[in-house]
Amino acid sequence: MKAGDFARPINALALLLLLAACGTRAHVEARNPALALAPTCADAVPVYASSANVPYDYYEVALITAEGNSVYTGNGDVLKAVRKQAASVGANGVVVDSLRATHATVKILGAALGGKDADRKARAVAIWMPSDTARVREACSGK
Repeated sequence: MKAGDFARPINALALLLLLAACGTRAHVEARNPALALAPTCADAVPVYASSANVPYDYYEVALITAEGNSVYTGNGDVLKAVRKQAASVGANGVVVDSLRATHATVKILGAALGGKDADRKARAVAIWMPSDTARVREACSGK
């Protein structure tokens, strides 16, 4: 066995750990127990900046939070994770409550070196709009 043979598995493991640390994490904080909806697909979950932008009457389905390291995660990644969680509880839209990131250069450098203090975080309310079911059915067909 050559000296370099041990380095390959260690390098692969280090890369795997780095990629796992870079991902976006999202989860459902609270659900509306009165609504039991079938899951939809993330493509059928538009993001609204405020409740005033929602085109239909709606019910609140769940509160969703998401976070990721701001060095490796953009707002789009965080919103994608929120949409995926919203779809899993049957929502057909999300209203973003907050989307923020810590941008201090020292924190970003620390996060790039393995620290966990430069985060991008989102908080959103998953909604269900009964009048929008035809669009959802079309968006999710074949998925």
